[in-house]
Amino acid sequence: MFTHLLLKDDIPFGVDYSAYAKRHYLKQLQKDNPGKQWSITEDGIFEDLSRITYTDQDLQQTQQVDELWHKNEYWIFKYDFRIAGTIESTKGSGNRCVVFINTTRKSMEILMIFHHKYLPKNTKESHYIKQILTKNFNNYLEKCR
Repeated sequence: MFTHLLLKDDIPFGVDYSAYAKRHYLKQLQKDNPGKQWSITEDGIFEDLSRITYTDQDLQQTQQVDELWHKNEYWIFKYDFRIAGTIESTKGSGNRCVVFINTTRKSMEILMIFHHKYLPKNTKESHYIKQILTKNFNNYLEKCR
């Protein structure tokens, strides 16, 4: 859930993957979820994220998103999703995106997209996210803290 809400409007955000997310995670998710299963899931992720500020869809106030950091027009948040065709809940699926938002540009960048099984042994999710962001996206963290 967001503690600092984005302003409501019906202008979609642009959503894209970071080069890091493509290189480290995307290929594995595509391999683990072959065919239409992944393409439907990916379309759903992009649809949800692009409409985060829509007046008729209040994704910001659901358990599906968790605000991690926020400062001025920048946010970093975690988005839970499930793979199309599965019966598990979005929270329980173990699938996550870490997303950076620039509200001035109306853009989002998926910094990480992963499943819990990709985490190193004995590492908590929040620690892993902070570690990866500090190492690879420190400029984004500085904007949000």
